[in-house]
Amino acid sequence: MNTKNLSRFGAFMLVLVLAVTSCKPSTTFKITGTLDGIEDGSKVILMSMSNRTLTDTAVVANGTFTFTGSVEEPSMYYLMVDGKRMSTLSFYNENAKITIKGHADTLNKAVIEGSEIQDQYQLYTDRVKALSEKFKVNELRTEMYSRGAQGVVTEERKKEIEAILDTYTLESEQLTIDYIKEFPKANFSVILVGRATSGKSAAVVEEYINMLDPKLAQLPSVVKMRETVTEMKKTEVSMESFITEASNLTYGVDNTFAGKDHKNVIYLAVMTNDNVCGITADGKVLVVSPTGAKVAEFKSVLNSKPSVIAVDKADNIYVLGTIVEKKTVESRGRSMQVETPTGVECVVLNSKGIKVRDLKLEGLITATGVRVSENNILVADTRGRLINIYDLETGAKKSAIEKLRTCCGILDFGVRNNNEVLVANLGAFRVNGYDFTGAPTIAFGQRGTGIDEFHGCCNPVSVAFLSNGGIVSVEKDPTRIKVYSKEGAKKIEGIDELVKGCAYIPMIVDSKDNVYLASKTDGIVKCVSVK
Repeated sequence: MNTKNLSRFGAFMLVLVLAVTSCKPSTTFKITGTLDGIEDGSKVILMSMSNRTLTDTAVVANGTFTFTGSVEEPSMYYLMVDGKRMSTLSFYNENAKITIKGHADTLNKAVIEGSEIQDQYQLYTDRVKALSEKFKVNELRTEMYSRGAQGVVTEERKKEIEAILDTYTLESEQLTIDYIKEFPKANFSVILVGRATSGKSAAVVEEYINMLDPKLAQLPSVVKMRETVTEMKKTEVSMESFITEASNLTYGVDNTFAGKDHKNVIYLAVMTNDNVCGITADGKVLVVSPTGAKVAEFKSVLNSKPSVIAVDKADNIYVLGTIVEKKTVESRGRSMQVETPTGVECVVLNSKGIKVRDLKLEGLITATGVRVSENNILVADTRGRLINIYDLETGAKKSAIEKLRTCCGILDFGVRNNNEVLVANLGAFRVNGYDFTGAPTIAFGQRGTGIDEFHGCCNPVSVAFLSNGGIVSVEKDPTRIKVYSKEGAKKIEGIDELVKGCAYIPMIVDSKDNVYLASKTDGIVKCVSVK
């Protein structure tokens, strides 16, 4: 069946195929390809999308190539011609006889036949495309992010577009649910469950899994999802069970704070007298009073790219930078020079900006978050997907929080009582808690647009404890700052967009529970508790 021409008849035939599928499916695959624009002796490469170390190469003979093998369950693969790596085909491979016909220069337009899951995927894709065209999604997104002759959209129009896109998102989610319910035996429905539940709570994941036919329960991906649900249930908490003291917290922007001139700040810390300490992108340390007045400014003396800053109880300032080297990398047959992070530098300054010492911290590639807690320094590493905990004096590693879900080069966290760590686990759309041994303790939040959920491509980007037991979280694109109490979350009103796109928003809380946020372009914003 030509997967590009699936229609209502195609949907009917798909149902029929699923109903009469043999009880003894093939245990191997055979992919036979015919490509125009390619010479005999050319090499064709087959690569697993989920595990790029799984590759195979076939040589073209008499205009055709063949791959044989076996997959544990259907999954996405890449096909490319050696020397033409800008032209690729992504498709679902399964244990079946599959044919591919097309041109070597336009592989993405090749016709694929013989794969049930590819037909299932195409039917779903056609439905999503129709829904997207109904809402004119591409046009709206182009308008939303336009920076051309027509200028930036007005706030009123932006809200209109966001409302339409939110409706599209809801209908798209329902479309996915309807597809899974229509084809509960389809292998592609298993893949859809995995996609749709990314960043969702244990209850939602379980609900989706239960839509699948029980006969799919032994598939490795379904087994893994069930195991994930079991682990998630061990730590998921409600706000009223986790936040036992703070109630009905409301915050507002302090319009008397003179922070607009303090631009280019990329990370924040707080000193013992509640002065705010920031590091700028050009490596300057900036100290600002609670009123917004500049108290001090001095160079950080870093030899690396400035990234984060922390302060201890003696007001010593720990400035960390990411060491970057230029390396040559191969991408799609081309060589290019890229800046690659290779380690972290840590310089300790006193409150006057005089260097006290260097602190060597092993086992880090980047530094994207840092906190000093008693005799510990905790450093987040987005490349390593971890937070390492070190001895503050010696730099010896004590423990680690590992296998975090990072995104957009961002990873930050908050600390309380020298034994609790709250991680803005943005790739998982949730906040995860750990003790100082690295053991998980609590988790809350899920992907979505609701006030108790986290929106966008990945959120939150920062999280912190309040002294009264409440929690503050920060989301970007669009900016949304939320304060959590026993009753759930409340948005802090009156805050403009602090960043553009998928970018980190620095945040710190002082001893009086004032919340400070930084924007490279708009300076420092202060939020205070209001009745």
